Amino acid sequence: MLPQIALPDLFSELVALLVVSAAAGAAAIRLRQPVLVGFIIAGIIVGPSGLNWVRAADQIHVMAEMGLTLLLFVVGLKLDPRLIRSMGSVALTAGGWQVVLTALASLGLSLVLGIASPSALYAALALTLSSTIIIIKLLSDKREMDSLHGRITLGILIVQDVVVILAMIGLSASVGGASDHPMMQVLGLLARGAALLAGIALMVLIVFPRVLPLLARSTELLVLAGIVWALLLAALAGHLGFSIEVGAFLAGVALASTEYRESMAARLISVRDFLLLFFFVELGSSVDLKVLGAQVLPAIPLSLFVLVGKPLLVMLIMRVMGYRARTGFMTGLAVSQISEFSLILVAMGAKAGHITADAVGMVTVVALITISISSYLILYSHELYECLSPHLHLFERKTAHREDGGVPMELHGPPVDVVVFGLGRYGTGIVDHLEARGRTVLGVDFDPQVVKEWNARGRLAVYGDGEDPEFATMLPLSSARWVVSSVRDPRVNRYIVHALRHAGFSGNIAVAADQRDTIEFGDDDSSRIVLAPFEDAAKQAVDLLMEAEERIAREAMQKLIHAISEHYIICGFGRMGQQICKDLARQGVAHVVVEDNPEQLPRLREKAIPHVEGKATDDETLLAAGIQRAKGLIAVAASDQENVFIVLTARGLNPDLFIVARSILEENEVKLRRAGADRVISPYILGGRRIAAVITRRGVMDFLDLVLHGDEVETDIAHLVVPQGSPRANTALAELELWRQCGVTVLATQDPGCPLVANPSPDTLLREGTELIAMGTPAQLHRAQRILSGAL
Repeated sequence: MLPQIALPDLFSELVALLVVSAAAGAAAIRLRQPVLVGFIIAGIIVGPSGLNWVRAADQIHVMAEMGLTLLLFVVGLKLDPRLIRSMGSVALTAGGWQVVLTALASLGLSLVLGIASPSALYAALALTLSSTIIIIKLLSDKREMDSLHGRITLGILIVQDVVVILAMIGLSASVGGASDHPMMQVLGLLARGAALLAGIALMVLIVFPRVLPLLARSTELLVLAGIVWALLLAALAGHLGFSIEVGAFLAGVALASTEYRESMAARLISVRDFLLLFFFVELGSSVDLKVLGAQVLPAIPLSLFVLVGKPLLVMLIMRVMGYRARTGFMTGLAVSQISEFSLILVAMGAKAGHITADAVGMVTVVALITISISSYLILYSHELYECLSPHLHLFERKTAHREDGGVPMELHGPPVDVVVFGLGRYGTGIVDHLEARGRTVLGVDFDPQVVKEWNARGRLAVYGDGEDPEFATMLPLSSARWVVSSVRDPRVNRYIVHALRHAGFSGNIAVAADQRDTIEFGDDDSSRIVLAPFEDAAKQAVDLLMEAEERIAREAMQKLIHAISEHYIICGFGRMGQQICKDLARQGVAHVVVEDNPEQLPRLREKAIPHVEGKATDDETLLAAGIQRAKGLIAVAASDQENVFIVLTARGLNPDLFIVARSILEENEVKLRRAGADRVISPYILGGRRIAAVITRRGVMDFLDLVLHGDEVETDIAHLVVPQGSPRANTALAELELWRQCGVTVLATQDPGCPLVANPSPDTLLREGTELIAMGTPAQLHRAQRILSGAL
């Protein structure tokens, strides 16, 4: 028993919990164990059986539920709507049979072990369910949610969720009054479900198209809106009688067809993983080792059934449905644990008086055993299959498999020249170019829907998983000169290379990678090459840009630009950019234009304006424009978003550069200033105000033009500030006597967070951060600023 320590407050508890979790997670990784096992152990350490630090259980539970909500939301967000149409019947069939067969087998085993009937029924249903959070977290980490077995597993989990919801409704009705008739509850649930789906449909069709483009102007706001939407729908689903998981999943599906799903999902992963930490810690902290110790022996056979029998039943179902043994094996291992809902269900049964605390403890032990062991089974599923595949022929059909989409592996027609793994955008481009050059190509993809679509277009494609060690032996390798993998996952490519060697393939192999040094073939054979899509595409773009005519013109322009210094760079040659160029040229100010719009480039060439062709957001483009020698930069690109990136890039290359940026939308002015712009100009607002002022206050505008733009007078208008810590703070304006001391006239003042006050009274109190608009000569204004700073 560890010594128990009382922490003073909630913040201290959370800090201590995170420290222990980080240490346990690091130890788990060091020992080559799943990190979630480390988090569960951390929960045991800080729980009642350990240091007993967890007093704020309700707050931790809320954060755990938020993590679970975001997990299901991201899964729904990444779900292709086509998958729902193509996999719906498969999920219903596989999930339905899995629930029925597992429940019957679990019930029989429980009765054989001498468990009483009510407890046996609860145990049977508890063992039928699988942990949504464990499965999705591990499959997501392995990037297998989009695989066939990942999709089937997700369908089975959805069916299980429906079953457990109905079971909870029935349990609630059994202890309720006469008004709680089960049939009425089911009908009410169906009605509420229909209303929920109708509401989501209205949001997708009417609200999202109008709201999302506005929110997308700010990445932070878009992500926040996604989190709010997920939590809101999860809470609503909970109030309607569904699980929060169902609501979160539907929230993600609702956004899956939008163009913002990838951006939103990528930024939510870190938030999701942080909050999921509390789920695993909560699971560990709920363990009472003294209470559970007596239930270990009866829980062992039930745990063995979940870890072995349950996957075997799933494999049998998958074989009957026509899937390969490997698909069934991976799906079976994924569901080889019981669910967090299992614990909730037996707790409800104990509260209703149907089962004893011993039965609850037994199911809890089964949960801990199966969750811990199944984590390893899922993580090392490919290695396990490679070891056990010779013994799994019982679960393999000899006829065509469902994964093939009706296309047998025995291909007829001309011999295959090239086999391409992965039919995504990159793989499809490779196939297109190979076929255009007369090659016969066989496409291989682990998504049956993609294979089906290719076959429907008359193209040669078969289902296959690059991580299946036996799949290579079924390919027509005897005629193939090349096997190409467009998958940029080093682990998958290692499996493919190993399988091809094992199958005796002596042809050429090419694999894709983000970086060439991440792939090692283990030999010096020149027939093995690595494709780097981004690097190769960049080289091709450079080659195209270096054509003779363009090269000559560019070299001449570069020589001209290299001779310029103390100039201004104008990013964008639209109407405003053209006017700026005219004014600067009239005043003899050197300038260089950066433009990538092909419609504007001819005008630049005709007028012989020094320019660089390219995006102003690229370092190389701005360097070519001489940004390190430039005096200033003007960002007048077509969109505020592009101007923000231009300002960020320019500020990074030349911190001393004076930057002026145009803002089309008023709300983006703050973002441009944060990005590093010294001045932000809104042409529409500024132009409208100036026109009105010329009409209504002509003499005033003439005076301002004289002061600001005239060469006849030395007077200037400047911005002064009372800095933090200045001894002049909390002093009246009259007491400073700025006019007497330095000849400066104060035109306006503005306190932080307050509106501008024009023509301030002598009694105006100047505070720290107060800004002044003052008029005088440069020397006078400089002396005034020193007075405000306390230097004089």
